[in-house]
Amino acid sequence: MEQDNIPTQDSDQVEAIEAVVTEELLVEEISIDGMCGVY
Repeated sequence: MEQDNIPTQDSDQVEAIEAVVTEELLVEEISIDGMCGVY
């Protein structure tokens, strides 16, 4: 795979997807901690 020919739109989409995944993971962790009574 050549990295020189990556359009900016693709990288923007990847960043957006990563942001959504990160938010979902954070929400999931907070929910699990809340259920387990860690805090």
